[in-house]
Amino acid sequence: MTFNKKIKLGISVLAVGGLIASGSLFFTSTNASPKFSELNTPKISLEASYIEYGTVDELDSNAELIVIGTPLQGFDDRQHIVTSFDDGTIQDFYTLTNVKIDKVIKSPEGVALNAEEPLSIVEPISYIKDAGSKKKIAYEDYTELKQNEKSIIFLKKNTQGQYSVINMDLGKFAIEPSSQSPSISGEKQDSKEQFRKSVLEKYDLK
Repeated sequence: MTFNKKIKLGISVLAVGGLIASGSLFFTSTNASPKFSELNTPKISLEASYIEYGTVDELDSNAELIVIGTPLQGFDDRQHIVTSFDDGTIQDFYTLTNVKIDKVIKSPEGVALNAEEPLSIVEPISYIKDAGSKKKIAYEDYTELKQNEKSIIFLKKNTQGQYSVINMDLGKFAIEPSSQSPSISGEKQDSKEQFRKSVLEKYDLK
């Protein structure tokens, strides 16, 4: 990720910096559609300090790479990274998601992406084992990109040189949300949907 944040987990407050690609948990699946485990796994949401972009123009201006892409794997099949301090408390976490690039809207000058190769991006969500059971853990209630669901994704390189989703859940939007996409009731959902419509309108994706 591209931000510094503080995690409050139990009674521990951990100062967290950039992502460190070490220590990983893997979970496998052979199904193309979301599995029961993906849709019903308990989720822990943690607060994060990050740069928030409140308008589409701000989001566009600050993204280094904007693509329309489709995740190739279900969430269970992706590479889930969790790093810990020496005492075992969680330091950081994220998921590496392989995305098939359907269209590049914006890219750094002089950088040409190969549409034939998937792009590995960082999402601020992962799996952990807590009290013997598997749980999702995410920053700011982030929801992962869905397999086979085409989305517009706003990205920026983190300190490790990986492209990361920026602006949390307002940094990626399904162009045509599937029935498997989670729904959030109330004002938060209305605000996100309005932002999504503004994004689709700006890039003529309606």
